[in-house]
Amino acid sequence: MRNPYIVGGWVKGASHYGRRGLISHLLDGPNNALWAVGTRRMGKTSLLRQIEALTLTHSQYVPLFVDLQGISTRAELNRELYYALEEAADRFEPHGVDVAALRAADEITLLRAMRRQLLAANRVLLLLIDEAEALVTIGKMDPALLQQLRKNFLIGAGLRVIMVSTKILLQLNDQDAAWDTSPFLNGFAPRNLTGLDPVAAEMLIRQSQSPTPVTVSDQTIDAIRAEAGDHPYLVQMICQRLWQEDNSLRELTPADLIVDDMLAGFFQHDFRYLSAGERRILLAVSQAGLLSETAVREATGLSEPESAGFVFGLVKLGYLRVIHNQLAVGNQLLDAWLKQNRARLEQQISSAISDGSSQQILQAGRREEMQLLQDQLTLLRSNLAELELQRVQFGIQVPLSLINSINLTRRDIGRLEDQLAHLADGLASPHTSYMPAR
Repeated sequence: MRNPYIVGGWVKGASHYGRRGLISHLLDGPNNALWAVGTRRMGKTSLLRQIEALTLTHSQYVPLFVDLQGISTRAELNRELYYALEEAADRFEPHGVDVAALRAADEITLLRAMRRQLLAANRVLLLLIDEAEALVTIGKMDPALLQQLRKNFLIGAGLRVIMVSTKILLQLNDQDAAWDTSPFLNGFAPRNLTGLDPVAAEMLIRQSQSPTPVTVSDQTIDAIRAEAGDHPYLVQMICQRLWQEDNSLRELTPADLIVDDMLAGFFQHDFRYLSAGERRILLAVSQAGLLSETAVREATGLSEPESAGFVFGLVKLGYLRVIHNQLAVGNQLLDAWLKQNRARLEQQISSAISDGSSQQILQAGRREEMQLLQDQLTLLRSNLAELELQRVQFGIQVPLSLINSINLTRRDIGRLEDQLAHLADGLASPHTSYMPAR
């Protein structure tokens, strides 16, 4: 039997776990321009590929996935955009898009033509942009092009843009400061790509969506989640190491938690994408093991608003987590790497991402998070009402499956209500804590 855990590649369909609430918000929310930001290996490409797969038969959207990895010039952007359209021609041509006729079009003309032709067919172009960090290099070489792209991305009717990247894209805020118009990212609703929720993390470990789920003890599941911090890549990496030929997971040992060179490289990139203030907080928490938010301010010298904003972002992106109302490093593997490299990292406090840009996007991210939670609550409460109605119709002989569905929905509602209450209190309040899935 093949090892079912996929490490290093993107996934979709039954291999994709969690993110249902986020995907619903990205597709059905009020914003037509969205930016999902996450650390390396947090599942950014998988998110877009899953959205693409889900919308192939959508009554409104026609998806176009564009990968900007390695793109640095306008000509390369133009070629990649057309190649993406050419590969997906079978989904566009039935709606009146003449793909061959757009071969010689520049990127702006191509986007406008696709949008206009789809609008005539009562469809919306769903532009899915992976590796959006390339826009930083493109913008340095051709700021006028970046302004034109922004204008077209934010046009509204007939086009929804979802782009994913690491925080390095925040460099655009400083890079575009000289523009007479608004900076590129203004108008994009930011969404943080967090770790998996507890239920999705357990499902991933068990491979619950597979025809052959993995056999694993509850204790091993809790140990994996605690070590990985529900980070999807780290969960799969650990599970891949623990998997046995009888399709079970053995118990976790210290040897399974080695930070190899590849993982160290990922952590180095993630550290590089933090602002100076965020780096100081992460190193302080790692050194102490557990810190209250008051202690974080004392250790770093940051003001309360600065510390509150950075803590919110670090928790959201998985750099930190909350344990017994105190802050800890987001997962044990990252913490081990920070401790091993502390002396060197303390010399790397200066960052290409300014504290101001990071704080600005965190404020917008908090507002978006509150809206997402409210949307999810509305849906769950509606589902609960329907389940309760079904229970009444069964009288005293209610199926156990229905009772379980009601209890699970109530638990999810309670969890989201708690998160929303914390967010309403301010950025300093943690949005989530580590909790067992059961």
